[in-house]
Amino acid sequence: KRIGYFPNALFSNMGTANYVGWAGSTVTPSDVSSPSMGSGHFPDKDFVHACYFRNIAYQYDESQKYYEPEPDDVQAFSSAPNCYGVEYYGDQGEEFGHALQFGGPGGDNCHL
Repeated sequence: KRIGYFPNALFSNMGTANYVGWAGSTVTPSDVSSPSMGSGHFPDKDFVHACYFRNIAYQYDESQKYYEPEPDDVQAFSSAPNCYGVEYYGDQGEEFGHALQFGGPGGDNCHL
């Protein structure tokens, strides 16, 4: 399902942000196995398998122009890479634009 965009009016205290981010999260007590994130698949560049964000863009001025991320400015990070992955793929063409995938199976050794 397409989510769309988040207008500045919803986040008036963040109208001058220096960074933007997209994330996934799971939370469980430390004595419980961590759940899968998304479909439970690690990123594999097949957008049928793992969760994804596509057509990633942002606005930062009054022109209402959308800007795509510069690949050198993108940082992909997973706090539990044996359980969850994230991959930024850059521009994937007209249908997906700038895209990333995230997710994974979770498991018993995911807690920090």
